[in-house]
Amino acid sequence: MSNRKYSKTVVRALIVIIALFQFSCKSFYELGVEKAKPISDNRLYNGLIDSSLNYKSIYVKRFSASFSVDGISKSFKGSIKIEKDSIIWIDITASVGIPVARLLITPDSVKMIDRLKKTYFIDDFGFFSDKLNMDLDFYSFQSILTNSIFRVDNEEKEKAFIRSFDGKIIDNKYVFISDKARKIDRKLKKDKLEKLNRFNYQRVDIDPSLMRITDILVKEFDAARDITIKYRDFTVFENRKFPQRLAFEVKDPKHLLSCNIKFNKVTFSEDLRFSFTIPDKYDQIYP
Repeated sequence: MSNRKYSKTVVRALIVIIALFQFSCKSFYELGVEKAKPISDNRLYNGLIDSSLNYKSIYVKRFSASFSVDGISKSFKGSIKIEKDSIIWIDITASVGIPVARLLITPDSVKMIDRLKKTYFIDDFGFFSDKLNMDLDFYSFQSILTNSIFRVDNEEKEKAFIRSFDGKIIDNKYVFISDKARKIDRKLKKDKLEKLNRFNYQRVDIDPSLMRITDILVKEFDAARDITIKYRDFTVFENRKFPQRLAFEVKDPKHLLSCNIKFNKVTFSEDLRFSFTIPDKYDQIYP
């Protein structure tokens, strides 16, 4: 083979290798590449709903996570199954592959098997929200996991979303801010902190190009609690745009809780089975 033919062969091989490498590497959507243009609150809300996930079930086949409470950190991995508005199933293993726990969460109950201590418990959803130090229900928790819109003010949940939030453009992003924000700002300026207990403040940041939620900030003044949620590394799983990374932090005067989750493989709308069997030898505990 001549040197010229050999060089062409090497170049073709390198092009193929580079192409395969690029194809095999998961690419992420870049946030902030498009400037937000003025639109009505109705149009912004409808655009957010139209771009949200359309699914009957979600199966996170593999995830890895790091969890920290008051400076004590743990790492684990596992899988998550969600049947929309019905069941959230979470299987947790240690980083070395040892089965640790399994949870079955419904709108009105939480069941958990502790495989290390060989115990189990059954409680209402309040147990789960207490452990996360977040005042939320099943549907809000489902929304956090699926990058969907939710509100924290229980008194406002019967009110139409666009009557409870004002749409704005801040730093070239679309932002929904709870409509009581002006009242909160006025009371903060006047140091009337004791009158903030009946308010919650919520802000939702939306990327204009993806029309997906990137950040959520919640301030619960009655509990002096701040909640931040961040969605990053948006990519495509089965033709659906979904964040590969989810991070949340809950902070109040006594505790600091944070969790970072990486979704490694996600499928949608499969017919799922939610296996949850309590072994006869396990002891029931009452948390």
